[in-house]
Amino acid sequence: LDGVGAVGVEGAGSVSRGARLAGAAVLVGARGLDVAVQGCAVAVVLRQLDAAPESPAQRRDLALGLMLDMFDAYTDMISEASAAGWVRLVLREQQDPTEAFALLYDNIFSRLLALLGRLVALASGLDAVSETCRIRTLMILGQVLIFFIARGTTARYLEWGPPGPDTIAAIKQQFRLVLASQFSQGVAAS
Repeated sequence: LDGVGAVGVEGAGSVSRGARLAGAAVLVGARGLDVAVQGCAVAVVLRQLDAAPESPAQRRDLALGLMLDMFDAYTDMISEASAAGWVRLVLREQQDPTEAFALLYDNIFSRLLALLGRLVALASGLDAVSETCRIRTLMILGQVLIFFIARGTTARYLEWGPPGPDTIAAIKQQFRLVLASQFSQGVAAS
């Protein structure tokens, strides 16, 4: 997974596009990105969403709490050594999609985005399938992804060494503040 992610199919010589598919299959079946979705206990979250309170303020608070739980699990993975391999594979598949992209999207990204989209909709009052809600969903996800995909830039800009407990705590604290401010007005207009 790390080798194909690092050098790609072209650089791996005898490694075929099938190896990327195999790497994606390993990623889907292993911890990888799926921890963010599964670590959030999707079934429990969905039950909570189905029983969401009527009050817009309570709905917003529920959605924010669930988003923060979800992103806490996701952010914890930044310091894991195994993250580099799957990040490389995912980035490579974003730039040059193969069958592996379909496997990753269908089994990980679509579930992650659907859940996050429901939470954004609940917190903002937007329709979950609206373009505005889907754009906001991707923008929120991007705020955490930057620490995975631009590790060198973020570490240098923030004058950090390798990610550790203090850096993860700092990211979580700021993400909480930013996320709360994005939904501070309750129902958002498109």
